[in-house]
Amino acid sequence: MKKHIYILSFFLIAMPVCQITLAQWVKRNGAQAASEDDQSTQGHKAKGILYYKKGMLEDAVEELTFASERTRGDAEIHHYLGKAYYDLDKPQDAVSEFLAAISLYKPDQTVDKADAYSDLGLTYKNLKASSESLAAYKESLALNPLKVDTNYYMGILSYEKDRLDDSAAFLEKAVSLDSKDADAHFMLGVVYYKKNLPENAEVEFKQAVNLNKNDAEAHNYLGMLYYGRGDFEKSIAEHQLAVQCNKNNPEAFNNLGIALFAKGVYRDAADAFKNALALSPSFVEAHYNLGLAFGEDKKFQDSVISLQQALRLNPKMAEAYFALGEVYAKNAREADALLSYRRAISVKPDYADAYYNCGELYAAKGEREQAIEAWKKAVELNPQNTNAYFNLGVTCFNMGNDSKAISFWNKVIKINPNDYEALTSLADVYYSKGLLEKAIQTWEHVTEFYPDRADIFYKLGNTYAKKSAYPSAIVCWEKATKINPAYTDAYHNLAVVYQGIGNLDDAINAYKKALDIDADDASIHKSLGLLYEKKGMHIESESELAIYRKLKSQ
Repeated sequence: MKKHIYILSFFLIAMPVCQITLAQWVKRNGAQAASEDDQSTQGHKAKGILYYKKGMLEDAVEELTFASERTRGDAEIHHYLGKAYYDLDKPQDAVSEFLAAISLYKPDQTVDKADAYSDLGLTYKNLKASSESLAAYKESLALNPLKVDTNYYMGILSYEKDRLDDSAAFLEKAVSLDSKDADAHFMLGVVYYKKNLPENAEVEFKQAVNLNKNDAEAHNYLGMLYYGRGDFEKSIAEHQLAVQCNKNNPEAFNNLGIALFAKGVYRDAADAFKNALALSPSFVEAHYNLGLAFGEDKKFQDSVISLQQALRLNPKMAEAYFALGEVYAKNAREADALLSYRRAISVKPDYADAYYNCGELYAAKGEREQAIEAWKKAVELNPQNTNAYFNLGVTCFNMGNDSKAISFWNKVIKINPNDYEALTSLADVYYSKGLLEKAIQTWEHVTEFYPDRADIFYKLGNTYAKKSAYPSAIVCWEKATKINPAYTDAYHNLAVVYQGIGNLDDAINAYKKALDIDADDASIHKSLGLLYEKKGMHIESESELAIYRKLKSQ
């Protein structure tokens, strides 16, 4: 007991000597405790940031939350908490922390504040809050126009809103700030692709794969670019690289199949479509494309099965009904083909090609009126369908309506001035109706487009001859024989005309050339024999007539 009194007395005596008041003692020890607490808070903050950078997100949140509860006004703690919540797929919590960080950053911390706005913009974007996202990114750029990520994401947002010019401007800025940003180059390529600037798009996609050779999507887009140019070899090569980089991308396999199909490699195309379907069994377009590939490879039953599967998955796919109709038509299943075309039309009432094919089936069945109705609908929907106009002309001609036939064929020529079938059909019908000037004018027009067609000059010669314009006829037939030295009919007509105008020697030469081509043509032997007789060449005449009689007796 004394000991305790002694000790107490010792302190009571010592206190005046130290001259420290109780208040001072409390203040000093309180500051020391506060300093230790602050050090503890900073330690938790440092640990939290380190954990975040190491990907230890739950631990990061625990440490940073602990730190935030013990201090006020530290923007960086809230910023990193937002980052951690974002990576943990807790966007609402992330938004709260980013907003807190933005409110706490000091005026001179513009770069950090810009980063927080950028992170907030990305979080809003993933929440599908595009307006809020756009506003946040704008704030970020106002604080720091040189921030690459913000320009990149502004480019993406603008692209999603179909503001392609704005998107291109932001992405161009991003790649100018960081030429090594493969994602920015890729996205800029996508924008250029959609803006129909294929050369610019190609440059960006190539830059993307130079920076990241395993960028499957960049290879995929390059493949589509080359396909659009008709360079199927390059397209195939890029799509093959795309599927090598990412073997789990059904769209890339489908695109590879499309390129192989265009190259005519149908079995390889089918294999690519099968790979797409192995990854995505409900991939409608791949089923449809596989059906087309089977059809071209003459595997008609497999084609039907694939197309029907596409229709089971998407009963509104008019193109699949149409393709099914073509498969049935090739296999002489006209009724099924017609039904498929009608279903295509029911799904897509403006399907001009389906109407056209219906017309062909009706015509094959002899149902001319229905064929005419179908083709008229086809040209109503597609006024540039020259095949439909031509077939309408043929059908009207066969029904004895020459004037309508001429009208339809003239429409073909108005669309395509060098359409061979329409021009020759018009010339033939003018000739048959005795409209020789129109026939000559049309044949002359045909020779301008087809100067190497012997049959055109032959028919033009016939038309001149019918008009008794023999010199012009001779020029045309000689042109025909020059193009085709084996043109027997042209030599025969030359002989007849030469004989008619009294040029018997040229007539004889023409008959001989005809016989050089076909020595067994009895009628030419007879004509030559009679011509020899007319010239008083009796031996030659008897020889030719003897050959004629022998050939006729066989």
